[in-house]
Amino acid sequence: MLGTGVATASADTGTDLPQEQIAAIGDAGTVYLSGTWTGFVNYPTADGSYSWSDQIDAGFSCSGFVASPDGYIVTAGHCADVAEGKSAIVDQFLANEVAKGTITDADVTSFISGGAEANWPVEGQTTGSSPELAMQVYPAISITGSNAAGYAGVLVDDRPISQGDTALFKIDTTSPLPVLLVSANQPTTGQTVNAIGYPGNVTALVSGNPQPTFSKGEVSGRQQTAGGPFTQIGITMSPGMSGGPVVNGQGDVVGTVSFGPSNDTQQLNFATAQDTIAAMLARNGVKNTLSDIDQSYRKGLNEYFNGQYHAAATDLGNVVTRQPSNAIAQQYQSKAIAAYPQENTNGWVIWLIVGAVIVLVIVLVVVVLLVLLRGRRRRNAAASPSGVTGTDFTGAGAQQPAHYPPAATAYAAAPTGAYATEPAPPATYQAAPAMAPTTAVYPTLAEPLPAAPQVPAVAPSSDASNSATAVGFKPNPTDARTDESPGSPLPAESITAESNTAESNTAVSEFMYCSNCGAKNKPDAHFCPSCGHAVGA
Repeated sequence: MLGTGVATASADTGTDLPQEQIAAIGDAGTVYLSGTWTGFVNYPTADGSYSWSDQIDAGFSCSGFVASPDGYIVTAGHCADVAEGKSAIVDQFLANEVAKGTITDADVTSFISGGAEANWPVEGQTTGSSPELAMQVYPAISITGSNAAGYAGVLVDDRPISQGDTALFKIDTTSPLPVLLVSANQPTTGQTVNAIGYPGNVTALVSGNPQPTFSKGEVSGRQQTAGGPFTQIGITMSPGMSGGPVVNGQGDVVGTVSFGPSNDTQQLNFATAQDTIAAMLARNGVKNTLSDIDQSYRKGLNEYFNGQYHAAATDLGNVVTRQPSNAIAQQYQSKAIAAYPQENTNGWVIWLIVGAVIVLVIVLVVVVLLVLLRGRRRRNAAASPSGVTGTDFTGAGAQQPAHYPPAATAYAAAPTGAYATEPAPPATYQAAPAMAPTTAVYPTLAEPLPAAPQVPAVAPSSDASNSATAVGFKPNPTDARTDESPGSPLPAESITAESNTAESNTAVSEFMYCSNCGAKNKPDAHFCPSCGHAVGA
């Protein structure tokens, strides 16, 4: 491990996704970094002078994550810090001298305690230059059991521990890389997290190329140090995990593994703060987004862990086709295909049955509503007058009734008297055209009547009852009609024949007609002034 005891950061894991799915997302976006510092050490000799060593190559490893599809890599700042590089070169020089037998382990301890790492001059290829760093980046998706495809990394930005402990490298790739998104929220105390990385002690033990290691723990809190804010996590760290991502329950980054107290057995380790990482990306214009291939990869993972193995195999197969180097997508595609027999492929049948039942219920409801509506119409028709089939009352003077009156009271019985003129209800109501009201015009009694036909004279008799019969007019005392207009003729029933006596003529009529010429005479006239004939003759 470089300089200070480099610890691993923990991921802010919730319980939103299964642990294996978090690992699948985290694995795809994690990278293994193999670095080499190259320089020369100016060390003290036994005679008290100083001498320059041969070229020293000090190798180390770190972890990191992909921050953008086009190859920006985030790791710990101390993995690229020149001060850390000088210390690493001094440590490597002392180890080489022990191997040669020129010094002992006790001498090494004495040199380190005397300040050799900080005080011995270390330079690069030219006088006064800094040691040179060569960084090789290996995306986890390109690491298989037999080989690994690496890319040369170029340092873009670096902040040492005293400034937040974060660094940014750039690699050139032929296809988009799986990205880990930086969370917009800081982790909360007590939240479960996972630290992902490549511990040096593990890589030294396994054969071939190692896989990322997950360390699970909780967030202990947010601490302020001389270098700024850090997230304290309760996870055991190991050299080599420096810069590895700390992810939450959705696989989003909430920090990177930074450092821990040297020679401290407690799990008191620190991760670079999430906002420090976000600020560095923004400062360098890095777009922390997912490519379309990466979106298909995550979709395939969701389908796989939801038991949709056929769909998962299809989406992950598309990823493999476009990104043949994605060994993790190949792995889960194979798992999905192997799990075909476990998938419930009858789910569509169940949904089809449910849909059919819903349609049937809707049809039954519609039928019931139609039956009820038809029954209501029939009841309304039964309650309406005979022959009334609608409510279309139109035409001049027609009014829309609010409702039909009951059949028993819809029409009043027609009067039976002599002057009953209201017609019976029509068979059906129809909209009548607008018609102007009409008033029947009849000749009034004041107008002269045409001459009555000649009535043969009847011989007078001494008996009044045998006298000639005179025709007179008088109002019918039983006439109940009160709305007749003046001049309307009396009905025939109101005309009665009376005996032609003086009393009856006087009482019955105001005038008499001559039976010979038909002229009008006063009631008390005995002879017609027109023809001289006896009025009563």
